[in-house]
Amino acid sequence: MTRLRRRSDIAITALDGGTFLVDARSDAIFHLDALGGGVWAALAEPMTREDLVALLAEAFPDTPPDTIARDVDALLAEFTKRDLLDAV
Repeated sequence: MTRLRRRSDIAITALDGGTFLVDARSDAIFHLDALGGGVWAALAEPMTREDLVALLAEAFPDTPPDTIARDVDALLAEFTKRDLLDAV
């Protein structure tokens, strides 16, 4: 299983309503909603996809596990597409 961690050179600003990431490499700014910001915070430490799904399932016990897994997959795909993660 691949362990992922957020890139350490991404600047993070939390404001009401979400989290903003600034990638100095590409001069891009990304807005994350509350879920995305939570996943980003969790990725301060290396985690697998399965770790993230389990963490969110614990935090949101009323949300179906398959919904959580789809949301995590979509976030990780977007983070990977934007080159915001490091595999460790």
